[in-house]
Amino acid sequence: MMTVQSEVPHTEPVPSASQLAVLPFLAALEGYLRRSDPTVALRLTLHRRMNRGGRIYLQQLCPYVGPTERANHSGVGRIFPVNEGIIGAAFATERVWRTRHYDTVSLLRADLAKDMERTKDRRDITTLPLSWLAIPFLGQSSHTVLVLYADAHSLNFFAKSEQVAPLVAMCRGFCLLFDGLEESPFRNLRNFPFDVGEVFKGSDTLYPTIQEELNDVAPPAFTRLDSFNFEASAV
Repeated sequence: MMTVQSEVPHTEPVPSASQLAVLPFLAALEGYLRRSDPTVALRLTLHRRMNRGGRIYLQQLCPYVGPTERANHSGVGRIFPVNEGIIGAAFATERVWRTRHYDTVSLLRADLAKDMERTKDRRDITTLPLSWLAIPFLGQSSHTVLVLYADAHSLNFFAKSEQVAPLVAMCRGFCLLFDGLEESPFRNLRNFPFDVGEVFKGSDTLYPTIQEELNDVAPPAFTRLDSFNFEASAV
């Protein structure tokens, strides 16, 4: 299995229909998350399982939704190894992952600094978020089809179960909607499957000390979808 991260393609186009299908959902999640603090620095996006050249990658499906990302489309189509950070952990384990609880920012950053050294992450630690979340969406064949990614510059933003549980419930509602559309699709909208391939792994970039797996939270799951690759055609 190839593990050289430099071989990951930079970007691939994402159909506009696929992006439009998820952006209102992400906007609703964002509105819910900032209900108690409208000023929190927050970003959300979705990554999808995709095949390129016979290899399975994670691809950023749409722009980030967040207060500083309104006109930023630069992230769309970026391709990552399937073990990329917290989204890779959610992809592989098929479980929700988040940043664990810390009493202070200093304690979190002390552990984060060790994780960054371990993963050879050279970024400025003060510019990084303080909280991360990743929720996998399973397909009818039980593999991960999508991964919701969120980060926030607020300590313990996702550390409470009462914050995460409603998000998972909304993700389940999203799955129900698209299962229904798969059964009774719009005439000019089709979800194309991706070919089976070998998963592509790169260097391990998960922050293992500060992130935790939630074994007691069942992930959302589609019953009719194994891909998220919607394209529209003229009627």
